[in-house]
Amino acid sequence: MKTVIDVKAFKSLQTTSALCKSANVTRGQLRLYEDEGLIAPQSRTEAGYRQYGTDTLDRLKAIMHLKELGFTLAEIALLLSERDHGALDEPAIQRLAGDLLSKIDERIAGLQVIRGYVAPVSVGDMSVLQDEDCHFVVEFMTALSAEKARRRA
Repeated sequence: MKTVIDVKAFKSLQTTSALCKSANVTRGQLRLYEDEGLIAPQSRTEAGYRQYGTDTLDRLKAIMHLKELGFTLAEIALLLSERDHGALDEPAIQRLAGDLLSKIDERIAGLQVIRGYVAPVSVGDMSVLQDEDCHFVVEFMTALSAEKARRRA
C-alpha cells in the first residue's frame, strides 16, 4: 500500500542524510533508534529511501537528551510511548525516576572520588600521584591531554 503525501508535506520531509546531519547522529544510530521503535520514517520513496517528518528531528533531540541523562533505550521507548499516547503510567515513571536517581548518585560518587585525586594535582600537589589507587588518574589525564592535542591538529 502506497502512502499518499501532498506536495507541502513532501517538501518538508527529510532524507536520512539530512536528518543525520541536522541531529548530529550517525546512520547507525538512526537505524538503531528505528529498530528499537523510537522513530519511524514517515514514508519511503519509490526507490525505497526513507523520508522522515519534521517532528523526527525534535524526537531525536529528546532521545539524545534522555540518553545523556542516563536512560537506556528501553526506558526511552517507554517514556516516548507514554508521551505519544498521552497517558502516563505514573508507577512506571516513578520507578524510572528512582532508577535514574540511583544512577546519578553513583556517577556523582564516582566523580567525587576522581575529584579527590585531581583537585590536589590542579594546585600543584603531585604527591597524590604516588598513590597506587591513583594510577588511573595519570592515565586519564594523559589520554585527555592527547585528545586535546589531536583536536587542535
